[in-house]
Amino acid sequence: MSDLAASGGYYIALPAHIIVAEPSTLTGSIGIFGGKFVTGGLYEKLGANIESTSIGKNAEMNSPARRYNANELEKVQEQLQAFYDQFVEKVATARHSTPEKIDQLAQGRVWTGRQAHENGLVDALGGLMNAVELAKKRAKIPADSEVELTVYPPARSFFELLAEQLSGSQEAAMARWTSANFSRNEIEALRALRGGPSGVFRRGEALALMPFTFVR
Repeated sequence: MSDLAASGGYYIALPAHIIVAEPSTLTGSIGIFGGKFVTGGLYEKLGANIESTSIGKNAEMNSPARRYNANELEKVQEQLQAFYDQFVEKVATARHSTPEKIDQLAQGRVWTGRQAHENGLVDALGGLMNAVELAKKRAKIPADSEVELTVYPPARSFFELLAEQLSGSQEAAMARWTSANFSRNEIEALRALRGGPSGVFRRGEALALMPFTFVR
């Protein structure tokens, strides 16, 4: 694990036989984040009117047009608690511990790699080459043998970078329109939505994420 492997990153690392972290790697954040962004007011500002028809008590629970009601909040809490319990149980199994002990380290807390090592969340401290040496040892590859490392995502070519720059005209036009029609605070809120968890959030899905700052 490099500079950051918290929550979802740590979840992905759990099946590994050995977890290696830098002493300063942000590790842990064993917790669950969920909810929705209510954008009904924005629709009204843009002159959009939303009407919907649904069947079922909670069919529109995740509608962005309105806030949760009391019953829906209870359902969301139940869902998040179930996801959290599952996360804790998986960590306990992978780290040969108990859910009770892991819960004391979890609850969204973030540890440095060194603290995580002391708490038993990682097995060794070091960088990429240390991890490669450990992997070679487990695979019974001679220590002096060279191995090929594949980097993801793959590096983009010059032409791909150039095409990306040239296709930015539409984004520039959108930026000008946004500046002309929204206040500074509204633009900051839109940036937070675009760069925050909403970019990977599917309606009704709970996420495991680092602590997030909301713009009020």
